[in-house]
This record gives sequence, structure tokens and C-alpha cells, in this order.
Amino acid sequence: MKPHIGLGLAALAAATAPGLTAHAAETVQSDDPPATLGMDPQIPAQQALPGGTTPLMGEPAGADWRFDFHGTLTAPLRVGFNSRPDPRPGQSKLVLHTPPTVPDDLETFSHTGVVPTPYGQLNFSYGNDVVTGTASLVATVPNVSSGFYDPQSQPGIYDLFVTVRPKVGEKVRLTFNVGAFTNRYGVAGEYDEGRYGTPFIARLNGVGEHITAGMAFDDWTLILEQGIAGQSNKASSQISPEGWNAFADPREGSSFVSHFHAGVGYKKLATFGLHGLTIWEQDDRATGSQYPDGRINIYAADLRLTLGRFGHFYGAYSFVDADHARVVGRIVEVLNTKGGKGLMDNYLGPASAGNGQLAILGAQYDLSVGRLVSYPVPFAGDGPDIIVSAYFLDVGVQSDDKTRVPPSLVAAGRKDGKLWDGVNKFKYGLEGTYSFLPFMAASMRLDQVAPNLKDSSTAFAIVSPRLIFRTGWQSHDQVVLQYSHWFYGDNVVVRSGYPPRPDPTVDPDSDTLSLSASMWW
Repeated sequence: MKPHIGLGLAALAAATAPGLTAHAAETVQSDDPPATLGMDPQIPAQQALPGGTTPLMGEPAGADWRFDFHGTLTAPLRVGFNSRPDPRPGQSKLVLHTPPTVPDDLETFSHTGVVPTPYGQLNFSYGNDVVTGTASLVATVPNVSSGFYDPQSQPGIYDLFVTVRPKVGEKVRLTFNVGAFTNRYGVAGEYDEGRYGTPFIARLNGVGEHITAGMAFDDWTLILEQGIAGQSNKASSQISPEGWNAFADPREGSSFVSHFHAGVGYKKLATFGLHGLTIWEQDDRATGSQYPDGRINIYAADLRLTLGRFGHFYGAYSFVDADHARVVGRIVEVLNTKGGKGLMDNYLGPASAGNGQLAILGAQYDLSVGRLVSYPVPFAGDGPDIIVSAYFLDVGVQSDDKTRVPPSLVAAGRKDGKLWDGVNKFKYGLEGTYSFLPFMAASMRLDQVAPNLKDSSTAFAIVSPRLIFRTGWQSHDQVVLQYSHWFYGDNVVVRSGYPPRPDPTVDPDSDTLSLSASMWW
């Protein structure tokens, strides 16, 4: 049993990796219909690790009842380097920040995931090949290394759900998930959330049901999905937003989501999907007697190409229509923003009342050179390889917030124009990894981010060389030493405070260094 190292080993890994879920393995290798147009809830909410490594979890279940325990962890030391403008006696000119003060917050468009973040997930399941119960534990900061206790970083029990896969025929696959879990649509990686760790369509967090039906017709496959979910509770008007309650917002109403998906696949080489999602609230405790109910509609299409030795491609287009979304809860995440308020804070603007649209276009392509050149001899991943990736994300914003750039910012070098309405955001990147020894690989990642294409002073670039150490060609572990240099425009803004907010007075770190350990089982 071997883990998956490198996206070029996708087909081999699907058959043999002890970390891969049963759904994903059967999707790639068997003659059964694909499992889902999104991502299996058991797969960790984690972007691809450096070097294209995918931490795969889960095993195909048999007819006998069994208990399984799987997990993944990433634990990094991250340091940002900066200069003190006017050091006093006894103060160093060089200052060190951890975590680094850089524009890489998960909820913002500026997020690239270049700076590794702590993450741990433990999955416990019991069942057989027909029914399985799953519970997961998640943490995003290990307490032993934290400078203070942040309850938001210790979610605890994250998922609780039952999966039923009735046996209805060789050419039909049915899957029922019932309980509390996450649905993700628009994942760019073959088995993970891609280089940005950002679903291009949506992430749904709730309790309810999700049904997938796959039907095979010779070389073609029809996939249909349906789901309804709600929330377990709502912040009351007596709750004050604080760190201990993840800054609960009483103005968010109890929210629900209904989503439908239809796709067609051809010979497990290509899958085309259409997606429709409606997220809404109609809670008088949030809207009172004066404000309208909130709604977010998402319409999307995506294409996944699993091309064997020619690599893996994913592309998606999504249109987000927000109508008084301020009161919509965190049951939905669009581009990692939480609920309607997150959409306002990061894309639509505070004066939009949650009204506006996003047009999202993103893609990622991954290729294993070793697998390409070794054809027709299968490449088992037990030798040198070069893995390359290219990816981008473009977001066009139309908003009811017509606020213009303040004169003070124009005087500081910002271009005159609207802060929110009509803004186009674009970022892209390249990553290459040369795996030249069983225990070592070298990698380089390049990223360019433009939060506003009309204002180059807010753009920045990152160059990130890495060394990757592991215990074998196909090991379950890696240790990554990474240095990143950040090239900033004159008006790049980072977030600070608790909760973090954009702060134009903060000078971002120009260099970062990280040492991270990852393992999966």
C-alpha cells in the first residue's frame, strides 16, 4: 500500500494509496459511475502541500463491519522579517513576526496559501461498504505552540454524518449523506482543494442531506446531485461578538441552502458539471420588521479533464448574485468568505447592504513529466520526477456600494476610482518541483496578485524556493524548509487586530521563512 506523491501518480494512487477515500478511488479506477461532482466530505479541507503532494485519507470499505482511524497534520514554524523604522536604545533594527504580517489571510482575495498554516484533522469511522458513520476532529492551531488561547482555532468535533451506499446495480451508484458535514464545489486539485485552497464555486457548511446518483451508459456517465441543509443554531441578540464565540453575529439569521447539480462524464477522461445553489434566510430575529430577507444565488459550470500522462486540468466559471445578503449566515463560503457579511467585507463593500454580483473564473493544470516521458511504461513514482502546476483566479465585482477612493488615499498614490463597484481582481501562479532523490526534492513557487487591476499600487508578487525532505519516494511524510520574498506595490494593505481588519498603517513583512512538518495516515 503506497501513498500518492505527485499529481502525476493520480491513477496509481487511486488504486493503492491508503490515504485515498473509497469514493475517489472508485471514481478513477473502477467501471462504476463517478462518486460526486464536488469533494467527498471525508477529504480534509486542505490545499495541496508543497511539491504537489496530496495527503489522501480513507480506504475502500469491505462487507465486514470495521473501525477506521485516519488523519492529516501540518505544523509550521513561520517567521516574518521586517525593519524597525526608528529603533531606540536596546531595540534591534530587525524585527520578527509570527505569524508573518503579510497579505495572505484566508478570507481575502489576496490569499495564496504560500505561507503554510497549522492544520490537523482526525477522522473516525465505523461501518461497512453499505453504511458508515463518520466523526471528525479539527484544529487550526496547536495549543502547545500558541501565544494565547484562541477558541476559533479549536473547532473540536467538526463533522458528524452517516453515509449510506445501497447496492442497486453494477451501472448505478447511489450515495446518501445525512448529518452535519461540508460540501465543496469548484475544487481545482484532483484530490484536494488546489494550490489556493479555495473552492471556486462554494463551500457549504450545515446539517441536512445530500444525495448523489451516478448512472453509466457505455462510455458515458450521468451524475445527478441534490442537497438541502440548515444550521444548528443562531446567535441571539444577547450575545456580544467575541473571540470565544468566533465573533458571532446576531444580525445573521438562521440560513438554509438548497443545491442541485448535473454532470456528464466521458470515459473517466472528462466530466462537465452544471451547478445551481440557493442560500437564503427568512428569520425575523435578524431582519426585524424593516429589513428584507437575504438571498444568495450561485450558478456555475465546470470542466475536469483527467488526461493520464498528459496531466490534470480543472476550470470553473461561477456567477454569484447577492440580494440583501448581509443577514445570510455562515452556512455558505464564497471564495473562503464566511456568509453574507464576509462577502460584503471582502468584495461588495460595507455600503452595499449585501447587494451585488461576482463573476468568478478559475483554472489549474498539473503535469508529471516523469509519467509523460515514461509512456507506455507505467510510472510508479519510485524514481525522479518533475511536477509542474499553473493556476489562476479572476473575480469581477459589481456592487451597490459606489464609494470612491478617498482623497487622502489618492494623495498617497492610489488611483482615483471606485473602491468596490467595477473592480476586477486577478491572481496567477506557477509551481515546479524536481524530485531527484528518494529523501529530497527542490521546489519553486511564483505568485502574482492584483486585488484591483486598475490600481497596480495594490499588487504584489511572491517568490518561494523550497527544499522538501521525506523518508522515501512514496512516504506519508514531508518536512519543508521555505523562504519567500515579497515584492509590494506602494499601497498594499494587510489585516491586523482581533478580529483582523484591513490596516493601511501596517508595513508588511518583506521576507518570510517557514519550517513545516506534514504527515497523513
